[in-house]
Amino acid sequence: MVRLAFRACVAACTALIVLAAPTVVGATVPPPTDTIPLTDEVPDEQGIVVDAPLVTLPNTLSAVTTIPTGCAIPPVPQMVFAGEITKIEDATATFRVDKLLAGTPAGYITEDLVDVRYGQDTKFLDVGTRYIVGAASDPFSPLLVSRVRQDSPLFGGNAVVGVNDSAAVCPNFEDPIRTLREDGEPIDTGVLSPLLNNKLLIVFVLLFSVAFVVAGLFGVVLYRKSLIGAQRGISQTKKKMKRR
Repeated sequence: MVRLAFRACVAACTALIVLAAPTVVGATVPPPTDTIPLTDEVPDEQGIVVDAPLVTLPNTLSAVTTIPTGCAIPPVPQMVFAGEITKIEDATATFRVDKLLAGTPAGYITEDLVDVRYGQDTKFLDVGTRYIVGAASDPFSPLLVSRVRQDSPLFGGNAVVGVNDSAAVCPNFEDPIRTLREDGEPIDTGVLSPLLNNKLLIVFVLLFSVAFVVAGLFGVVLYRKSLIGAQRGISQTKKKMKRR
């Protein structure tokens, strides 16, 4: 009985000790997180909330070229188009417009046909050939004007003393009032270009050259024969005079 009472006492004491001990929980405590404000306000170094600085992005650069004061302004073409020459009369070429690249054809085009005045530059153009044409309105006629050859500077251009005495750096522009080949390359404006583009003219020049050489040789032969005949005549005359 004593042993049973002792065991009961020990069990009771053990139960009391277990119940009195603090309960340990193995739960995971999440780490503290800082709340990020979703406004334009941010704390400074002292913890004071201030407005966030504004970030200004650079504007996209304009594609327009600013021409400095004192520089020449390039002319603006009335229209730029790709077309084929259907007819050339005197100093004017008639084009059939296949594609309008820029500008407006109002008042100048009729049933896809437009007349462009070139002056003497028409000798570098061929009927049935496609070109890219930059044409301007002519203040003295109802026609458009263009050119094949690039204008040369008058009076020596940059060779003139003082012609470039300006602090402004002027940009270089390609002449927009000009006619180019279909691939964008300049048209050949050499002295022999009209000759090379005309086969009949080439044949004529060759025949004329041969005829000129033959005529020259024939003339030299006649001159030598006439000179020999004159010398013989003079010698015979002298002999007759001596006999007398």
